[in-house]
Amino acid sequence: MGPARYLGVDIGTTATKAIAFDAAGSALGSARSGYQIDRPGQGRAEQDPRIWLRAVDDCVAELAVNLDLGTVAGIGVTGQVNTHLLLDEHREPLRPALLWQDVRAAAEAAELDLDASSPVPRARWLARAEPEHWAGARWLLLPKDYVNAWLTGVVGSDPLASVKITDTAGGYLPVVDRAAGLRERLPPLCAPHEPLGELRADWHGIPAGANVATGTMDAYCDVLGAGLSAPGTGFVILGTTAVAGALGTRQTSTDPVGVPGLVTFPPYRGRVVHAGPTQSGGDSLRWWARASGHSAEDVLAAAEQAEPGSGGVVFAPHLLGERAPLWDSEVRAWFTGVHAGTGFAELSRAVLEGVAYSVRDILDVVRAVTPVGELALCGGGTRSPLWRRILADVTQSRMRRVDTADTSVHGAGTLAAAAHQGADPWERAAGFGRAGAVLEPDPGPAERYGELFAVYRETYEALRGVHARMAR
Repeated sequence: MGPARYLGVDIGTTATKAIAFDAAGSALGSARSGYQIDRPGQGRAEQDPRIWLRAVDDCVAELAVNLDLGTVAGIGVTGQVNTHLLLDEHREPLRPALLWQDVRAAAEAAELDLDASSPVPRARWLARAEPEHWAGARWLLLPKDYVNAWLTGVVGSDPLASVKITDTAGGYLPVVDRAAGLRERLPPLCAPHEPLGELRADWHGIPAGANVATGTMDAYCDVLGAGLSAPGTGFVILGTTAVAGALGTRQTSTDPVGVPGLVTFPPYRGRVVHAGPTQSGGDSLRWWARASGHSAEDVLAAAEQAEPGSGGVVFAPHLLGERAPLWDSEVRAWFTGVHAGTGFAELSRAVLEGVAYSVRDILDVVRAVTPVGELALCGGGTRSPLWRRILADVTQSRMRRVDTADTSVHGAGTLAAAAHQGADPWERAAGFGRAGAVLEPDPGPAERYGELFAVYRETYEALRGVHARMAR
């Protein structure tokens, strides 16, 4: 085992993960540090930003026990997006960070016709509800940018992670001016693979002066970390949230840039990614396990005992509203079709199938925009063979599981290497492909799943007014 050359870090919603890589991009060791989400009220989700710094430091300290980090030349950090924290002029947090699941700015979002997790309605909410915090704020940052500033002393971000507020040229859109004072609190932008700065001090053996890449969001790093680079390649990422999308190319200025229901990222070195994030993927499993008084393993084992279709029960995983493709902060989750014969097994499988229906909903929109072939399957939720099978069968898609569940960390390491070497990150990513076994969809339950997916969509429309009234 050779010395570590690059370090990748992912600031996730429930845990921070770090991996040390050698010069060829092979993982040498990994570490993980978990934490909780604070939910102080209905539709609210927060975290103290300092727990991310402690988690990063703990992970690197753990890696240093068994690895020589003295040759690390590049660091890449990725993380959750649409999670925002306010910092003062000394880069100290003024309040807990608002997580991407937090929808307290729903009223401001409705006024602006934006998602409640966008920084624009959130800035308006902060100025109205917490004027003392807003007035004292110098920066509104994402978690990975906060960690990067801690490492380097430099504040910056990238256009891809600044979801829906940047243009194709990599600058901020005029929409940010709809919240007074927001533009001057946003960080300067540069490309994900460009160096942001240098490590300010020796850190668990990593020498001061190591290169720190600007980095980008976790879902984009999942794409890079899975080794995907060819246009038409689709992907499903099953983590705390679920994300589905595909790579395309933007060959002319007349090609569509925005797609209703999806997030279309600014072009990045010849590729355009069309993707849709849900509000609750693996989080639905965690919620049901907690609510039913079981472990996640118990839920997965029980779901194995139910037939495809869960006895006619449909679950909608909109526990904190929904993002793509609905973009509805007022909707909430439900079970439909529960009857006297429904048991824990059927309800458990329905939760897994409900997340798969939300993925299918996104893929239907993606496929209307760009051709999609085989889907790469990434994320911690794909450790479950049953959930992988359900995803393939509900979407009727050929899937290839990526061998590592920590693709986002691999993507961060890819950007660290690209920043240090001056390499093209797509070429670097393609060389790190980690494709695993292929999973073909079973045509047997296709008709049943098609009927229940229609129920999933029709029930949303039928209950839309009810959820709006309940939100009020």
